[in-house]
Amino acid sequence: MLKIGVVGCGLQAATIAGYMGVYNDDYEVSVVVDIDFENARSRMAQKQVRIAEDCRFYHTVEEFLAAPSQLNGIIIGTYCADHTEMACKLEVLGVPLYVEKPVAITVEQLRKLYKTFKNSKTPVEVSLPMRLCPLTQRAKVIIDSGLLGPVHQVIGYEDTPGEIYFSTWFRDAEKTGGMFMQKAVHDIDYMFYLAGGNPVQVCGMRTKHYYVGDKPYDLTCDQCPDAMTCPEGPCAAFRERGHWNSVPEALEKLSYTVTPDGLIRKKRYCVYSKDIAIEDMGECIIKMDTGAHVAHSQNFIAQNHACRRGARFCGSLGTLEIDFNNSELDFYSHRNRTQEHYVVDQGKLSHYGGDRELVADFLRVMKTGERPRTDLIYGNGIMSTMACLCARDSADSCKYIDIEL
Repeated sequence: MLKIGVVGCGLQAATIAGYMGVYNDDYEVSVVVDIDFENARSRMAQKQVRIAEDCRFYHTVEEFLAAPSQLNGIIIGTYCADHTEMACKLEVLGVPLYVEKPVAITVEQLRKLYKTFKNSKTPVEVSLPMRLCPLTQRAKVIIDSGLLGPVHQVIGYEDTPGEIYFSTWFRDAEKTGGMFMQKAVHDIDYMFYLAGGNPVQVCGMRTKHYYVGDKPYDLTCDQCPDAMTCPEGPCAAFRERGHWNSVPEALEKLSYTVTPDGLIRKKRYCVYSKDIAIEDMGECIIKMDTGAHVAHSQNFIAQNHACRRGARFCGSLGTLEIDFNNSELDFYSHRNRTQEHYVVDQGKLSHYGGDRELVADFLRVMKTGERPRTDLIYGNGIMSTMACLCARDSADSCKYIDIEL
């Protein structure tokens, strides 16, 4: 029986905890550390997590460390700003840790994390599923075969709706660190993994163009006098975008989040609220020690068929394009007219099937003590966070930033 602890039982931590049984392993969550016990229980019920009958609940890590239980692994899913602190405090237990990305939201935090775990025997798996998903792994085989030759340029992109980020807790930059940390860290990681080499310098830009306004920070659609004419309001959602079955239903959905068990009602706030500090578009260009350029752009304005996520890898001999939303790869030869198309089954689990592999790694780590493929130190699970932190600093200072721990 694997004994699991969860520190910060948000949606993603509960999701991963619920996945612990997908390989038919016998497990149970026996410790939960969370400021809101009711929310934690509801999240775990929603994700069908197996909870021990004698599961212990603590409000703080300090309470847990005062009388620690024997655990095989701990999942850290607190707000992003607390990932470093929780991991560093739990290092003393020597228990394998699974840490949600980003592992830090400041350079100071990241350097503390690196110093704590550089020579530690505690394995730390970083939640970087896109590196491990079937599409990326297939791309790795193609690149390693030599079909592209040396990779010289990578152009990555994600265009996706931003409503969830500007209406919920993600809007709080003090908790997330901004959208480089919240989103680009995934893409930067898999692009580094496929391109090879290490980042040495970055320049970045970020701004907010669309989600701007003067509405109160805590305003919801059901309280807003402009809701029916708002381009992101319930009428537009129902009539123009075809979401939900009626304007009243859209109004409810845009004002509150209700879980399937009906126990949680969390407010969804106006996306045009003032004082939202996160950006809705950003770009960065990273120089690698191989001489290659890795560029990434993201925006949270695109809707419907305009949404996309992927990258193009240009080498001496060919170009490879990854399309995550359609589960496709395309290889184009530079030497002849060859074009190869691949459709890759991603499976059923989240993050394009990458969470399936993260869970397999964490189960193996708990059983054998081996390092995971996205280990913080030995699996280079720290570098995409550092690159994104430096990209954010570059965007805010309008300067090139050297990337170094």
